Amino acid sequence: MDKRYRFAIICFSILAVSLTVGIVLGKYALCSDDKQDESAPTVQDPQKGGDTGDNLDVMMEDIDPQNIEKILRNLSLVPHLAGEQRNQQLGDYVHSYWTDIGLDEVKSVKFDVLLSYPSATHPNQVFILDKNDHVLAESPLVEKVLTSEENSTDVVAPFLAYSKDGTVQGNVVYVYYGRVEDYDKLDQLGISVNGCIVIARYGKIYRGDKVMIAEEHGAIGVILYSDPQDYHPHFYKGVYPKTWWLPPTGAQRGTVYEGIEDPLTPGYPATEFAYRIPVEEADPALPGIPAHVVGSGFAEKIFREMGGTVAPSDWQGELNVTYMMGPGFKTQMSVRLNVTTRNERRQITDVIGVVRGEVEPDRYILIGNHRDAWVFGAMDPSSGTAIMMEMSRALMHRIKTSNWRPKRTIIFCSWDAEEYALIGSTEFVQKYVKNLLNRAVAYLNVDIAVEGNYTLDVMGTPILYQTAVEATKRVRVPDKDTPLYDEWRDRREMVDLNNNSLGIPSFSTPGSGSDYANFLQLAGVPIMDFRYLYNKKKYKIGSYPLYHSEYETFYAVKHFVDPEFKYHRAIGQVWLAAAYTLSETSLLPFNVSFYAWTLQNLQTQLDIDYSNILQKHLPDYSKNLTTAIHQFSQSAADFMTRQLHANQSDPLSVRRINDQLLQLERAFLDPNGIPGRSYFRHVLFAPSSVNSYAGSSFPGLTDLLFEIDKSADPAKQWERVKQHFSVILFTIQSAASTLRDPAHFM
Repeated sequence: MDKRYRFAIICFSILAVSLTVGIVLGKYALCSDDKQDESAPTVQDPQKGGDTGDNLDVMMEDIDPQNIEKILRNLSLVPHLAGEQRNQQLGDYVHSYWTDIGLDEVKSVKFDVLLSYPSATHPNQVFILDKNDHVLAESPLVEKVLTSEENSTDVVAPFLAYSKDGTVQGNVVYVYYGRVEDYDKLDQLGISVNGCIVIARYGKIYRGDKVMIAEEHGAIGVILYSDPQDYHPHFYKGVYPKTWWLPPTGAQRGTVYEGIEDPLTPGYPATEFAYRIPVEEADPALPGIPAHVVGSGFAEKIFREMGGTVAPSDWQGELNVTYMMGPGFKTQMSVRLNVTTRNERRQITDVIGVVRGEVEPDRYILIGNHRDAWVFGAMDPSSGTAIMMEMSRALMHRIKTSNWRPKRTIIFCSWDAEEYALIGSTEFVQKYVKNLLNRAVAYLNVDIAVEGNYTLDVMGTPILYQTAVEATKRVRVPDKDTPLYDEWRDRREMVDLNNNSLGIPSFSTPGSGSDYANFLQLAGVPIMDFRYLYNKKKYKIGSYPLYHSEYETFYAVKHFVDPEFKYHRAIGQVWLAAAYTLSETSLLPFNVSFYAWTLQNLQTQLDIDYSNILQKHLPDYSKNLTTAIHQFSQSAADFMTRQLHANQSDPLSVRRINDQLLQLERAFLDPNGIPGRSYFRHVLFAPSSVNSYAGSSFPGLTDLLFEIDKSADPAKQWERVKQHFSVILFTIQSAASTLRDPAHFM
């Protein structure tokens, strides 16, 4: 998976909640934990009228960690890159598995899309040359085989998908993480990257943004590497296969495309009827400069020869050299970057398994994980696939051995080609968007299920926070007789902007980077994504170290991450409990007041970041935004009162309230999309334009305000700001209207 929300999260900031919302939150709160801050949001009582929960307990107990281990071993035996035969075989395996356990319907949905591969005969390489262009050193073509598990002829050489092909040669400039602020620092030091090849560390932002930003600054090529400071700090001894730390030969593959769909069929599914645009017309455009990835061992050879200015102390990494910034080298040397990556159309396959609901078969809870991997993919994504398959078995076993069946339909989804640009799930959403807009209750995504064993980590849209809380209170911490909720709250606690604890678990907002993106952006479906995480306070690293390398193997999972697969089991139990809650509860367990609280915090974040500049050009912005959010909060309070007193024995009353709840997330979509990025339509939640990993507060507005002082026409840019701000106000008011009593249209 491209974890484009992983490294930068908008923490919900705290402010005094309006009196109305505070009353409502208190009125419908669960008995509060002793440590919970009074100003923090709470969740309402679980709605009655559903199943007692006995069926859930039986199914959660039935999830077998040994089954998960066996499935994962099979999934990660050999590489399974999207568009290749082995990944199709795994799709057939999932299809047969779901058919054999008795799902009501299993379908394979195929698409014809543009993918990207390195040349098998002339792989990508980086060369260090002397003044006569003689090769002094060249990057390895493959990663070194360190255990018998990596000994496969199908391992794809390190590459960056969708990179422009070609050969470039020149001086090198070190740009740290390759962020906008890093180039600002270079400008302050009088260092230009124009006409140079840049070398950047992995981490902080999405790799595609590193390439895009480098291209915008005039660079002719990009070299990425994993610095030991981020993937093997010096005080941790040993590397894979002795530990989980990345060895110097390890290289992180990945895509550098900025889009989230098939580049040739924008906005529409890549079916046999699709019109395909020329690749040069893709929007966003495919990268215009070559880019390649190398291990830290070869990166050190480049840094050892670099000249120019000594890098700032905070730019120094943990290679055994003094980091110089360039441009160029101590002597007359250069670097040649040769990229032979080609783009070609391939067939991909989504596998969909359906368990029909007994009462409301036209209401869907979708459960998804992608299947393709850059190499063996034992953690990303096969940990999630193995859990999903075992979870589906436990569900079907309960259906077959009891008189119970879920009230609403549960749909299992095995996506293809996620690693390239979320392609499999995007094409599916585009194909079935009309149905999803009207029928989907929620989409529950797990990508990398277990990348550590320290704590649960959850993100999603605010309306599903209560679902996450209820699910985690039903699951026990592995080997402990305590609710998983308690561990999640204690180890991933939400804090305010002053770093004060709020006594509730963190629930970060979505950016992009996994298959939830288009369910939210195109269909307005509430989403949630979760995983078990390593201790981020202890490990100050970019990601789990073996990410997207050849060494992300079953061996690594078994020896270093989850030897007994009990954390895999816990994720399966949370996943199942969330789906069960959404399926069985008569009134959907959506807390709209938490959405109101979130809106207020988004405003607080906007004020902190941009109030000074906004006040000069939109003097009434704060008053108008406060009014719109207050109206939404009042509508949310009134709705929750009606929800509390709903006659749950009347199916029409229940359906009416649930229909309103389903409309809320959709109401935050703007059909025109946010400015400059029409494929992102959610006005509140979308990835940052300069870091696709991260969510952004009012993303369209912050996009327009980012570096507005550097705009070629600031006056025109401010008019765009004013226009989009009016869209934000309208959208919040429109969302509030969906919560009003439907008997009163206006």
